[in-house]
Amino acid sequence: MKRRTTLLSFLSLFSVSTGCLGSTSSGNLPFRKRVSVQQTDAIPEHYPVDLTIEAVQAEITKTQTAHLKATAKNTGEATREFEPAYYKGASSRASDSGILLYSLRAPDSPPADSAPDCIGSDGKSQKNLRWSNEYSGTETLEPDESSNEELIVVDDPTVGGCIPTGEYIFEDQYNISDENGYDETFTWGFTLRVDDVSTEKTQ
Repeated sequence: MKRRTTLLSFLSLFSVSTGCLGSTSSGNLPFRKRVSVQQTDAIPEHYPVDLTIEAVQAEITKTQTAHLKATAKNTGEATREFEPAYYKGASSRASDSGILLYSLRAPDSPPADSAPDCIGSDGKSQKNLRWSNEYSGTETLEPDESSNEELIVVDDPTVGGCIPTGEYIFEDQYNISDENGYDETFTWGFTLRVDDVSTEKTQ
């Protein structure tokens, strides 16, 4: 069975951006941002998988960050090995720098209850952020079975602003395989949007 190893380049991850999509909150306004899924790539029908991404904790505040759920579902008629719908990545790999995504099971992921430590520091407080290049692994899924991955949204410390507002594209190569020699790889991704909702009234 062919195994694909995804390596994220340390240099490409931390390449310094020449622009800035936003800036940290100023004055006495509270820090509140919201993450939403704007678009997901379509998957051609002949691939036996459905991949989805959704925000399960959309708001970012001084005490919490946003969480996403990535789901991979076996839509075929055979049992196969499926990678997570998404495991880890930097928006700088496919679009503007600004945010990082980690699976909570990644060894270098911040804990689930993390809050953004970049508030008030122009996004430069995470100078010792680690980034490992381990392979995410696969999970055996029966037909119609799904697996979920919980992702945490983290500030990219290489650019100004604390989780800057804007739209960010994440994409990666996705692989499906089985012991009978089936092996398919294609590119899949999604677009996330970060909005500043500091002035919106809370419910």
